[in-house]
Amino acid sequence: MHDREPRRSLPAEAGRYLGTGMTWALSTALFLYLGTLLDGWAGTEPLFTLVGAAVGAVAGFYYMYYHLVIEPRQRAGRKRRDEGK
Repeated sequence: MHDREPRRSLPAEAGRYLGTGMTWALSTALFLYLGTLLDGWAGTEPLFTLVGAAVGAVAGFYYMYYHLVIEPRQRAGRKRRDEGK
């Protein structure tokens, strides 16, 4: 017999995906803000603003990709491996 994970409810799944998307947006906004502050201090507008936005977006995207693609694959692989023992 195969034990399946219980299905999450629609609000639980929506919350998971919304939380992941908000993390991406907030990381982009935070690094954008930090880049703006650094530009104001160093007088290099818009260099660090653009770099900050790019770093935040890439970091947020990696977080999102890891939690939505890589982690479920690893979990499924561990489950298959444990069932084979």
